[in-house]
Amino acid sequence: MSASYPPPPAYEDVNKKSANKGSNSKWQAWYRTLMTLEFNQDEATEYAKLFVTNEVEMNMIPELNDDLLKSIGIEKAGHRIRILRLQKKSPPSTPVTTPALSDVTIPRCSWHPNVAANEKCRKCNRLVCLNCRRVKSYDGYVRYYCQNCYDDCTIL
Repeated sequence: MSASYPPPPAYEDVNKKSANKGSNSKWQAWYRTLMTLEFNQDEATEYAKLFVTNEVEMNMIPELNDDLLKSIGIEKAGHRIRILRLQKKSPPSTPVTTPALSDVTIPRCSWHPNVAANEKCRKCNRLVCLNCRRVKSYDGYVRYYCQNCYDDCTIL
């Protein structure tokens, strides 16, 4: 008894499968992302297929707009709005750099070098912290002085 084997697949079928291997990971990425937007499985499958077919990649999310989504076949306005919300969730395209702590200059108190200064003495312009500042008010104006200048000042 001879075993019957199915005929080999056509060249086009083999070529399609190998081409789809790269797009399969793209499809999966789109599918997972769309599922986080609470699309059902059928919608997520359909839309992921549309994105992969139209060669829209994940890094293109910031460039998506309503007209583009319509043109690739996403007809429902609510679904387009949900997809456009990905723009708020996607990280910024240019990395945000924060200055190193050593690059930031913080004014320091003249008497306490480890404490940040909050005010400047009105008379001698020394920087003072909350513990060192002395307050005098005159006609509704508040003026700050350092501990050395406070006793010397007399508001007439």
